Amino acid sequence: MFSLFLRKVLFSSASLALLSAACFLSSAFGRQEANPAAEQAKPSADPVASDEKTVDAKPSDPTEAIEKKSTDKKEEKVKAAKEKLPPKKQLRQLALSGSYDDLMQPPSLDPASLLMGQSPAKSKSFFRLCEYIQEMADDENVTHVLFDLSDSSIGFNSAQLDELTRRLAALKTKAKKTIAWLEDAGNIQLAIAVCCDEIIMADFGGVDMPSSAMETMFYRDAMDLVGVKASVVRAGDFKGAVEPYTNPTMSDHLKQHYLEMLESINAAQVSRIAKGRGLTSAAVRELQKKRMLLPTEALAAGLVTKLAPYGSMKSTIQDAIGKEIEWTKPKAKPKREMSIFEVMSKAMAGPKENAKVKEDSIAILHLSGAIVDGKEASPGSIVAGPTVKSIEELIHDDRIKGVVVRVNSPGGSATSSEAIRQALDELARKKPVVVSMGEMAASGGYWVSCIGQPIYAERGTITGSIGVFSLKISMGSLLRRVGVHVESVTLDDSAASNAINRAWSDNEISNMQRFIDDIYGRFLKLASKSRNIPVEKLQTLAGGRVWSGEQAKLNGLIDEIGGVDDCIAIVAKKANAEKYKVIHRPEPASGFDLFRALDDSSGSDIAMGEVGMLQSLEQKLFGILSQRGFRMDTTKALLRSAWQNTTGKPAVWALMPQEMRVH
Repeated sequence: MFSLFLRKVLFSSASLALLSAACFLSSAFGRQEANPAAEQAKPSADPVASDEKTVDAKPSDPTEAIEKKSTDKKEEKVKAAKEKLPPKKQLRQLALSGSYDDLMQPPSLDPASLLMGQSPAKSKSFFRLCEYIQEMADDENVTHVLFDLSDSSIGFNSAQLDELTRRLAALKTKAKKTIAWLEDAGNIQLAIAVCCDEIIMADFGGVDMPSSAMETMFYRDAMDLVGVKASVVRAGDFKGAVEPYTNPTMSDHLKQHYLEMLESINAAQVSRIAKGRGLTSAAVRELQKKRMLLPTEALAAGLVTKLAPYGSMKSTIQDAIGKEIEWTKPKAKPKREMSIFEVMSKAMAGPKENAKVKEDSIAILHLSGAIVDGKEASPGSIVAGPTVKSIEELIHDDRIKGVVVRVNSPGGSATSSEAIRQALDELARKKPVVVSMGEMAASGGYWVSCIGQPIYAERGTITGSIGVFSLKISMGSLLRRVGVHVESVTLDDSAASNAINRAWSDNEISNMQRFIDDIYGRFLKLASKSRNIPVEKLQTLAGGRVWSGEQAKLNGLIDEIGGVDDCIAIVAKKANAEKYKVIHRPEPASGFDLFRALDDSSGSDIAMGEVGMLQSLEQKLFGILSQRGFRMDTTKALLRSAWQNTTGKPAVWALMPQEMRVH
């Protein structure tokens, strides 16, 4: 009875929060701003004013009429001459801010935060930015491009930076003068700035250019603290594959493996700066060791070309290029009025249907997030059912001439990875396909790439992690601490293998090992056939080991260093497509992700007891760690499986078990 009452209270609270959120969003959209030019074009509603204009237009003196006619002709000639003049040359100012995503996700709304006046974070499209840079390159009227990099929140991952810098090179090939404005610059701002002809830094700022570093999380101490134990069964000879759940700290051999990977990733970062500024890699490496530089030091080191007073961006650049050029910015879409019902409809909208393709196209298929089982699409995850369906649509659409598979995933369910791989393999039999690995394409992300087609990755891509494991979380000690005793009545021991209060027994681990070894063997054979690497050699690269894109190329795990732009060109050539449109699949979900904000599975129901308590803590930790730059895909997938799997066979994961942040 109490539980029913509690659910009604929670539902009423959620409904009130949802209504308040909708009101907030409705006001946030605002009304469309008035257009002064349009208002001036409207005919006057004042009849007196209209009569006066009519009288003025008919002078009574014939001489005055002749003089006025002559003046009108002169004005028409001047106007015609102006229209024939070439358009004024433009400086396009592009201010970058916030983070950019390969695949845009709907904002996840927290009604409580909306009631406190906080706006939902908006996802920005990385590839739309790339397309806009190409549009500027093709615009003959744009002669100068200014990148305002003063926002410290600019966020691109390493793979995106490599892709972006190649796009910026297109501006130079079209003879555009590029300028970067810096204030407090980090590695991201520097990576973009060094692609520009001129780099101007405010004299009240500085440079922070640390070398590459990695943060990863180990859970063993926390699990011991709360009374939670992990039973792990894995395959492969690499001991560090599942350390976060078995060790309190990182082992020496795993740390050494990561150091070698970081050296490769950092070399890419160093070479990017060195090439852009005409410096040696050794000189840039020494600057990294110093890390923080004053503006004068950055100028002396050759990282910037000029210093200017803080806040003088426009005047400084105006003085340098002259006043005859017109300053322009990207056109912003006008705001429009939305009713509360429209807002509610958008907020509750499900996945967006793909628009019908009307012309020859090359599709970029985004596989972003953890790979999970299921039949309903979920933003932020690669759900097997909808993903296979999307691939089948690409197969049967004659307008789609080829596909670039863009992978950004730490992996996930082994069975779902295989289902997606088979669908991609069928796609590759019908149309040209190339795989483009983004920030991370590990484990299941590598599994789905094993279709015998070219694989491109960036130098900083994290890939490999060829390995599988299974994990069970038991909370017997935690339950005993809160006075809960779980009694299992079974016909044999195996029937209680999923019991929440106990770990796997030695016999259960031995039995599970058979499944793990079998699936790992399948993974090795798939990768061996796809990459033409003997299984014996592949075993020295597998076992859960991760590699940078540069290391992966040296080891034969990928074909080339490059990005989506390179892959599109290859697919177009294979498809003999001279004229085509680039489309993205799946299309970004419409509306806002309110379902996740109000989902009962989040642990809001007190009846969930100790699991609800852990889930509540889980969500708070996820929020903090996500802000710190951790993806959290791995932890979320494992925890959700642990909470939900009470009767079925244990999940087998082709998943990189570490939460890793490389910066």
